[in-house]
Order: sequence, then structure tokens, then C-alpha cells
Amino acid sequence: MIKVKVFTENDKNEIISLLNNDEIVAIKTDTVFGIMARMSYKNEKEINLLKKSDNNKKISIIVENKDFLFKYVENLNDEKRNLIDEKLPGKYTFIVNLNKDFCKNKGFNRTDFGVRVTTNNFLQEIISKTGPLLASSCNITGLEPCSNTEEIVNQFKDSKLYVVAGSVTDNTPSTIISLIDEIKIIRK
Repeated sequence: MIKVKVFTENDKNEIISLLNNDEIVAIKTDTVFGIMARMSYKNEKEINLLKKSDNNKKISIIVENKDFLFKYVENLNDEKRNLIDEKLPGKYTFIVNLNKDFCKNKGFNRTDFGVRVTTNNFLQEIISKTGPLLASSCNITGLEPCSNTEEIVNQFKDSKLYVVAGSVTDNTPSTIISLIDEIKIIRK
């Protein structure tokens, strides 16, 4: 019995509704397919359960635009602000400390998050209606990240998961740069 349900980008309103009802949806980004849900502590646990990951694994977020970072990142000096301005939107994840009240409102005790701004217009439209989305690579822990709908359906065939059909040709993950304390490249 297949529990995965596939949509197309034409089903945008239904996808937004699913996400706003705390469902988990696989959507392609400008790098890889991501498993996404609205930003909440509960949904972070659900994504880790779905991926068979460590329950305490931290998951990054994707936001609509870089203004989010300028509004919610703590201790953002001119050098860090300029780096964000230069690299985003794009294939970069910035590890930052977000505003404590913002994080607490989402159910988190932590403030450190990887944050991305995608160049994918469809995903930007979705996020404009859902707010920040948790996003983790679309794969069961230990398996290769999925690069198309068929791989997702096969890998998650026994799971409840919604998928926006498509494929990615460049399955290269984003460059990760920490902006906590000094600027440091974590993954290139």
C-alpha cells in the first residue's frame, strides 16, 4: 500500500493548505529535494521520525527572502550583513542565532539554525503563504538523497508523505557558513 501522494506545482493551494496544517511535503529546492514542514519543534521531531534520524538532529529552515535574516538574526554586524546580501538568495545556508522570542514562539528552546533563501520561485511563493519551513534532505538517513519523484516514492513507500513532482539535476547540497561568532565555512 503506497501512502505517498504526488502533486504538481499546479496544486499550489492544496500544498499550502497541507503545510499550514502541519503536514510534511517533499519539494525541490535550487539544490536538492527537501522534506519540509512549517517551522515548529513538533514538526522537527516528525521530520526526524520520517527520515529515521536521531530525534535530536537539528533541521535548517528555508525563508522567503533575506529580509527575514536582517529582522531575526541576533548580533548581525556589517560584515555578516554584507555577506548575506552578496550570497542570498542562492545555494548557501547560514548558521545563525535567531531571536529568542521568535524561536520560543515556534516551540524551540534553541536559537541556532541554518537558514536558506532559495532561488526557486515556486518554493518562494509557498513560503510567502506558510512562513519559514523546516527543510531536510529528502532521504531516509543513511540512503542517498532523492533526486526525482520516483526515488522519493520508492524510498518513502511506507510513509505518509506528500510530494511535489519533479526532479533535480544538481543534487549538490548548499555551502554552509556559520555566522555565529566569527565567519566560518563549515561545508563548501
